[in-house]
Amino acid sequence: MEGDSVTRVAVTGLGTFLGRQLVHRLSAREDPPTVLGLDVKPPLRLLPNVTFHPIDLTEPLAATRLAEVLQAHEIEVLVHLAFRAFPSRDVDADHDLETLGSSNVLEACAEAGVRRLVIDSSTMVYGARPDNPNFLEETDELRADPGAPPVQNRLAVEHLVQSWRERNPTVDCTVLRRCWVMGPAFFDAVVALFDADWVPTVLGYDPLLQFVHEDDLLYVFERATLEPHPGVFNVVGRGVVPLSSLLANAGKWRLPVPQAWLSRAVGVASMRASGSSADALTDYLRFLWVADGSRGWGEFGEPLYSTREAWSAFVGARRMRQHV
Repeated sequence: MEGDSVTRVAVTGLGTFLGRQLVHRLSAREDPPTVLGLDVKPPLRLLPNVTFHPIDLTEPLAATRLAEVLQAHEIEVLVHLAFRAFPSRDVDADHDLETLGSSNVLEACAEAGVRRLVIDSSTMVYGARPDNPNFLEETDELRADPGAPPVQNRLAVEHLVQSWRERNPTVDCTVLRRCWVMGPAFFDAVVALFDADWVPTVLGYDPLLQFVHEDDLLYVFERATLEPHPGVFNVVGRGVVPLSSLLANAGKWRLPVPQAWLSRAVGVASMRASGSSADALTDYLRFLWVADGSRGWGEFGEPLYSTREAWSAFVGARRMRQHV
């Protein structure tokens, strides 16, 4: 790369919401970079500046094969988005994709001489604990519950990236820890929980939550792709709102359940879906785990949407669909 000019970008997880939308944003630029889309299956259609290459990041030779592809396309920047929006019942397969797959991506980037790496992460890696500070900073200890394999996978990836950065100090490496995402189109396991008319809550708890609007998140990913922003950044909307206020704003019914009962009821579903223990799931609906966004805002600019506005965008879009 000469200066800050980026002409060749690779995106893993092309079939994810973030992968698709980021590629659309890059393609809509006045002078768009060429994009190499990487995933197991090809998309239904490709934009003119996008080339697709099939790859399974869990295969034994995935790192070598990916490095060859990156070198052949002279990739300058890789954006790693190959993570599950919905954890599967196969805990080992999810671990292979997210942890082993990320390890293969890191190895391939080092071998291919990629100059910039952007990694998707989550503020859930801080863990939801009763002794958390009011706002968690990027330097705070990551204390995710060991009983939540999907979050542990993200935590393992962060540890891999930290070690990799120390061995590859000349590479611009950006880790974006995003809070829960809301908006008109984004959909994952968290959105599915809040999409129901009745939302289970833990009796006696009304946690403060924060969201980031999908457009603000994509803007940050675009900036991190095209410009050097090395480091770890919380990506969150401004403000926090009690869960009860969010549900009341959406016209949804709260279903307060004692912790023991909720653990028993939710625990069965969570174990089937992701191998998570009941407490590991419900702790995020009990304890404080909101992140300090000041470092991210200082680096990428102010978000257009606050937490409440991101939630309202999600609620408004769902109401519109009910009347179509």
